[in-house]
Amino acid sequence: MAQKRATYITYDDRCDEVRKFIEDAGVILQIRDMKENPLSVRELKALLGYIPAAHFLNEASATYKKHGFDKELPERNELFSMIAEDYTLLRKPIIKTLRLVTIGCNKQKIGEMLQINSNQASEPVPDVQPPRRNPRRSPSGARR
Repeated sequence: MAQKRATYITYDDRCDEVRKFIEDAGVILQIRDMKENPLSVRELKALLGYIPAAHFLNEASATYKKHGFDKELPERNELFSMIAEDYTLLRKPIIKTLRLVTIGCNKQKIGEMLQINSNQASEPVPDVQPPRRNPRRSPSGARR
């Protein structure tokens, strides 16, 4: 079975506990630091698609408050342009697989998306094949 992979996008280390939770579950992460490599408008559109804007915005951001986004949000394309210029408008981390994306530090939601749980061992479980049944014997072990 192939190992799970995800992209982990953040701009600080406040959610390192979440990152460790994911890595300890054996998920291979491609890390992207938005301080070093900000997302472009095109990447934001592809990443966030039709997710409602309120879900991915960081209400604690100084820019969020400065622009009064709690009262009214700009048009979506303008909002993406603003985020491309100030990544702190995004909640973090953003965790993306091929088909799914989750935003924020909610371990339960992340675990559901990645199909991992908090009790999962930190080392990968070996791939064990179930014993093969002998077609000449019945389930009770008697010959047919």
